[in-house]
Amino acid sequence: MDSALKVSSMPNWGNPPLKTFNVQEIAREQPQTVPERYMRSEEERPGTLTKLPGQLSIPVIDMTNLSQGGFHRKEEICKIAKACEEWGFFQVVNHDIPHSLMDDIKRVGKEFFHLPLEEKQKCALRDFQGYGQIFVVSEDQKLDWGDLLGLIISPPRSRNLSLWPAVPADFRHIVDEYNKEIKSLAVQLLSLIAATLHLKTDYFEHSFGNTYRKMRMNYYPPCPKPDHVLGLSPHADGSGITLLLQDNEVEGLHIRKDDKWVAIQPIPYALVVNIGFFLEVMSNGRYRSIEHRAVTSKENARLSIAIFYSPEFDAEISPALELIDENHPCLFKKFIHEDFIRHYMSHKIEGKKALYEYAGITANGRK
Repeated sequence: MDSALKVSSMPNWGNPPLKTFNVQEIAREQPQTVPERYMRSEEERPGTLTKLPGQLSIPVIDMTNLSQGGFHRKEEICKIAKACEEWGFFQVVNHDIPHSLMDDIKRVGKEFFHLPLEEKQKCALRDFQGYGQIFVVSEDQKLDWGDLLGLIISPPRSRNLSLWPAVPADFRHIVDEYNKEIKSLAVQLLSLIAATLHLKTDYFEHSFGNTYRKMRMNYYPPCPKPDHVLGLSPHADGSGITLLLQDNEVEGLHIRKDDKWVAIQPIPYALVVNIGFFLEVMSNGRYRSIEHRAVTSKENARLSIAIFYSPEFDAEISPALELIDENHPCLFKKFIHEDFIRHYMSHKIEGKKALYEYAGITANGRK
């Protein structure tokens, strides 16, 4: 089977490009098994999930309540604080992003991944952007059962439009419209998160500056042995916050809660929001980025679309001074966004290891 597979080049930051298989091409052959490079050890496989009682499910934030003011607003802000502190994740409903636009961005994503390989490879990965797989740093590491299209969508000067798909024809327009709506929602959410930390409501908006936004469309083809592979390895996001549009029909996102894996049930037209590592640093560890992963299905493909919303590329990242005192010492060193991202992208995904190593702290969040 391997001899018939198509391969793509992976960036390796100055070293010769690594070759990886396009997972869709493997799945197209309808194999009975998967190549050895995708087969995970017993410890890494999805395994049995924790079933949480309803009262412990991931919090759902209703933006309608926030707009009403009074008791409803206070109650919803308390839910955000609890979600950030105890979960690092929440879902947002009634967020004003048009359902038709959410349908459209999923449509153009699916249309792109359904193109012939030769057409998709016109967008093949170069540095941070394009089609293929990332975080591949050695010839023998285990690979994820999924392909992606990653594009910087803001600021405009950082875009590489030669890697944006020409097909479907409305791809660029839909992404631009979605980008505008996501920015508006992210600004609202960050102001609310700032309020929960007793910071000025525009603290993050001011600190982030001309925000850096990257879109990642993830496509997970059906897999003959979904219990032996991972669609995306466990990791925490190197972002400020991440806003994820899930597939309504296919479950696949898991988060690590109290050292157990928990499935996030899709809610139609909701967005999953999670704390990224930059916000963990800026909150001085009060809110933490949480490990999560994607799993696959035997029968169904799954598409998810993540927007990583972060400070501008040359921003200096450090804990808010207002959150440091004799009882709350500074947990993180100061660093530049661009330097961190180059470190993060050049390492294999291993939970939060690369994040904590760069920030000069141990895995438990202490120097």
